[in-house]
Amino acid sequence: MKSKLKFALIIFRNVLIILFLLEIALGIFYDYYDDSGIDGNTERIIASGIYEGSGLTDEDIKIIHRELREQDMAWEPYLHYRFKPMQGKHNTIYENGLRKTANPSLKDSATAIKVFCFGGSTMYSSGARDEYTIPSELSKIIHKTFPNQNVEVTNFGCHGYTRATENIQLQRELIKNNIPDIVIFYDGVNEVISGHQNNEAGAPTNAYNRKREFKLAHSYKKRIRLFLTSSNLYRLITTIQRKLFSGSIYAQMSARSDALSEAIAKNYIGLVKVSKSLEAAYGFKVFNFMQPNIYSKKNLTEIEEVYHKDQYHYENLYRLSYENVRTDSLMITDATFVDISNVFDTTNKAIYFDFCHTGEYGNQLVAEEIFKNIQSEFVPKTQDSVTILETQQLTKVTQ
Repeated sequence: MKSKLKFALIIFRNVLIILFLLEIALGIFYDYYDDSGIDGNTERIIASGIYEGSGLTDEDIKIIHRELREQDMAWEPYLHYRFKPMQGKHNTIYENGLRKTANPSLKDSATAIKVFCFGGSTMYSSGARDEYTIPSELSKIIHKTFPNQNVEVTNFGCHGYTRATENIQLQRELIKNNIPDIVIFYDGVNEVISGHQNNEAGAPTNAYNRKREFKLAHSYKKRIRLFLTSSNLYRLITTIQRKLFSGSIYAQMSARSDALSEAIAKNYIGLVKVSKSLEAAYGFKVFNFMQPNIYSKKNLTEIEEVYHKDQYHYENLYRLSYENVRTDSLMITDATFVDISNVFDTTNKAIYFDFCHTGEYGNQLVAEEIFKNIQSEFVPKTQDSVTILETQQLTKVTQ
């Protein structure tokens, strides 16, 4: 009996040693794989022509995307997380967790017209330099059109943020008496992603991870489970599962699209109503822009066709969710709701480097479209209606 027990303990010990060594080996492999994968993917992005005419070298473009991977998050009450400060070559994040924005019109922050830009990683403008984000491009257009105005644009965009999170961001600024004049929301993509991830509308992206971590310190079972599901071995197993059973996942997504898309739209519309109540209470102007994605672009380039094919299983959920929003009676009558999902329909150039993130040229087109809808807010009150009309017409001509 003792010999059998001893043999079993030896087997158990050896299995643990093998698993431990395998975990280390997989860790080394994935570390190399992830790092080399960034440059490999960036080379494909460069070949697509998305940065053509930007003046950036291939190495600069690789640095931009490496810096995206290097970004880290800190815990933030109510928001779950925010950016940690970062001083990269092309990605600058301040101590307050907000990305640097070009503000050529800013003369005095205390008296400036304040423009708050909220959104996810697309508003943050992943893949672009600080000076070529959507908020930076918008700020430059405002300065070019109204050079005498004192304007400050702030980029509140953060990876994974949804409209619900952005509403909380805005409320926290209002409580601190940081009152904007114009608030821009740029949403759609993360609302659908979070709905898919959590199988319900309205939850933050990756909310299932936060649920899994809740009261972790009080449960050994949760600690062990989190340790196992965070391991490299678990990553290997789930990767194999996705490869073998991906078809069933897509079928499940297709089956639930109708009901889930209706819930996503209803949740978004409800959050628009909340922000409008804040607008009335604090005296600023809210604009709601429904953002484009790979499924809403008419003329896809060869590389964009690949992105579309890789993510085709999301398409139905996006199309239905967007359609439910744009056909809602409140959205139809609300002049501050603007569907700009077709903003890239007039270009044949490569815009996307995945299914939703755009290059710097795409950011410029989005900023121009946003400006068309908000430019009247910057017209000096002393100008008469004729001068206002001339300014607007001139802007359309130059664009």
